[in-house]
Amino acid sequence: MENMNIKSLTEKNTDTIIFDLGGVLLNLDFKRSIDAFINLGFTDVEKEMSRLLYAHPAGNNLSLFHKYEKGLIGSEEFRDSLRKLAGQNIADNDLDRAWTAMLLDLHEENVELLRSVKGSYRIFLLSNTNAIHIETLHRRNDNGVRYQSVVELFEKVYYSHEVNMRKPDREIFDHVVNDSGLNAENALFIDDSAHNIEAARSAGMQAYHHKAGTSLEPLLKIS
Repeated sequence: MENMNIKSLTEKNTDTIIFDLGGVLLNLDFKRSIDAFINLGFTDVEKEMSRLLYAHPAGNNLSLFHKYEKGLIGSEEFRDSLRKLAGQNIADNDLDRAWTAMLLDLHEENVELLRSVKGSYRIFLLSNTNAIHIETLHRRNDNGVRYQSVVELFEKVYYSHEVNMRKPDREIFDHVVNDSGLNAENALFIDDSAHNIEAARSAGMQAYHHKAGTSLEPLLKIS
């Protein structure tokens, strides 16, 4: 989809915008977590985390990270499984620091653009995430901007670990549409993953493939 401004969004009868979190509103660096895990003695973590980013598992072919993002295991089981993977008795705090090292700062300009469209559209958040990451974000203060203040901008937030579904599975898009009473054709989904974009379009939504870490200004600027 070509970049659009508010006028062209209106011409498409768009009344809803669904935002991804990581790569759109929050800057990420997966390599930081990979490096942190390696420093703790892990050897196969890069392969496992690559599956989290690029693979589309089905059935029983779920990695540890996929299970945790779908809420199929809790935080304690996740940490215990990491310890087994490492073959070491690593402290919870050290595991959490490695796992959350990927979480950088909020993309301040995109958060401000989000604020600017709040009154014109129904806005939602749809994120593949997990309890440790969300708990960490709620404790942080990025340059005076608290994550909780961003969450409060949305009509509703859909976290993968809470709904037991994750992108790019079609079911999570259908769930958002049905749960919030949306017209899929009038909803614009913004995400930095091409696979998630394809899935949203298969669910009947408009979709915009955003380049991670860049500004949403060309798309959301009110002209």
